[in-house]
Order: sequence, then C-alpha cells, then structure tokens
Amino acid sequence: MTSISTPKQPVRAERIAVPGGRKPLLRLHVDAGHPTTLLAFLIEALPDKSRTTVKQLLHDRFIAIGTEPTTQFDAPLQPGDTVNIHPAPLPKALTHKQIEILYQDEYLLVIHKEAGLPTVASGEEKDKTALRLLSEHLKSFNPLAKVYHINRLDKDCAGFVVFAKSAELQRELSDHWQNYVRQQLFAAVLEGAPRESEGILMPPAPEEKKGKGKDSGAKKSRATRSTPRSEEDQAAGRAEWHVISEGNGRTLLSISLLAGRNNRLRRQLSALRLPIVGDWRNGSPEKDLGRVALEGTRLSFVHPVTKKLLDFRQPIPPLFRKLLKSTAPRPRAAKSPAARSKKN
Repeated sequence: MTSISTPKQPVRAERIAVPGGRKPLLRLHVDAGHPTTLLAFLIEALPDKSRTTVKQLLHDRFIAIGTEPTTQFDAPLQPGDTVNIHPAPLPKALTHKQIEILYQDEYLLVIHKEAGLPTVASGEEKDKTALRLLSEHLKSFNPLAKVYHINRLDKDCAGFVVFAKSAELQRELSDHWQNYVRQQLFAAVLEGAPRESEGILMPPAPEEKKGKGKDSGAKKSRATRSTPRSEEDQAAGRAEWHVISEGNGRTLLSISLLAGRNNRLRRQLSALRLPIVGDWRNGSPEKDLGRVALEGTRLSFVHPVTKKLLDFRQPIPPLFRKLLKSTAPRPRAAKSPAARSKKN
C-alpha cells in the first residue's frame, strides 16, 4: 500500500508598519491544519529561520499571541489566532502601585491610573507623571518608542487613560473622539444632595486665563472673538447623572459623560454648590481624604485601527460607600476680633 503525504498548508502572513519600528511587524495567521503549539508553528511558518533563532526570538520577547507577549515554547494555538513577530522586544509588565496597564498593542495603551499621580506634566508636577513613567518603561525596551496621551484625569482622581503610540493616531482620536467613544462613566460622592434623582449637567463656560499687563483684557477679547469655539467644544462636558444612594448629607452619583474627552465635573458640580467630597478647593470641607471622590468606572470605545470594541470597567471604590456613612467635617469657625485681641 502506497502512502500519500498531504502537502502542508502555507501560513498566511502580512507585514504591518508600526509606530516606533524600523521594520514592519510580521503577522502570522493560524488556520486549521497548522501545528497547535507555538514553537512548532513558528518553525513551520519561518522556514528561513533556524530552530535556535526562533527560540531566541521567543526568549527575547519578540513574539505575541494576539496582543499578549509570550516566551512559552508550548503555548497552545487555535485556528483563528494570530501570532505577531514584533520588530523590537515587547516590554515586560509595568510594576507601579499607581498604574496598571489594561491593554496594549502596537498602536494604543490603556491604563488605570490611581489618585495621586498626574496624567501629564503641570506647573507642580513635571517628572512623576503617568506619561513620563510609560514613556520610560517603553523606551527601556525600544528606544524609538513614543507615547501621546488622548484623555487625561486630574492628579487627585482615578480612572482610565488612553495613550497613542504615534502623533498621527493621537490627532485622529483627539479630533474625532465622539466617533469612537461609546461610553464614559464616572462615580462621584457629593457634599449635599441634589433636588432631583437624575438630571443633565450642561457644559461649563470656558475658563478665562488671567492676562498680564495693562492691555491683556483687550487682547484677550479680540482673541476670543477671532477664534469662536466649535460646536464640539461647546458641547464638551455635557453629562447626565442619576443618584445611586445617599447618606449623612452626601450623595453617590453615577455620571455619563456625553461629550468631550476630558471631564469637567469638578467645576460643574461646584457651580451647583454640590462639591465633590475631597475637592476642598471647590468647597468641600473634607481636607484629609487625600484624594477627590471622583473615579472613572467605565470607558468603552472603538479601536481606530482594528475597529474592535474595547470595554474597560472598574467597580465603584468601597471608599465611596463608606463616605456616605461618615459625617462631613464642619468648617472651622473663624475667631472673632475680640477673641484674637484677648489672646494678644
């Protein structure tokens, strides 16, 4: 009996240009009939590479199954998987108590940022920022790597932040955010209680920068008239809210941001005389909380390149519910002139 050997099915491959790479990424598609473990698949897909070279690529973190880097030779594969060979080593997990990388591919990074860490540099914080920490982490594996923030959160708040790995993608997401975003949810604890159980927060008025010099007011007025805000800018900050629970003169809200990449909730709620707990600059008597009781709990958006829906969720922090059980500290009463004179 004569045995007939079945020819091997060729591996489908494509080369993709990626930000920060001198060479393109090689994407290999796993189909039925291909080996079901990673090393065997790579040896078959890369006939011009020796077994030793393939094992070295795995060891040095050039290989990912989908978006997950792996060094496991016997990692299982299934039809429909993609194996990506990157032009530079993939970074190991970032270990930092205030940042957790939730998603990363060759185009984007999504993190959860804890309160206490600014997103980007400001007048007070220039070195220790989420942007700086991520940039240094990626450059330690690929000196050409760059990151650009898409949205931002205040230093005293926590939640999800998106970063692009190219300036072009940053511009695309920043300029057309409403075309990609599906939902942005926040939880906040307020000092006081709104009259209704749900409502709409209208966009705040644009902040005016303080001018310098005698003619700053006139110059500012001329500049304002010559650069009117777009409809998208005018809508930024519009949000809807509903009450989750109340207690001890405080209210826990769920807030859905309807327009804009960056929330303006601290200004909007303080204008209603319902400051967020811990936001003492805007009227909260709580100065020892160490943060503002505002946190992003969901971010859902369409990936601008792969078109896949990315959905990130975070439960409401237990601290927020505890704040409903504690009484807000009373503001210290100012001493009368008579009392001060007696002390003197």
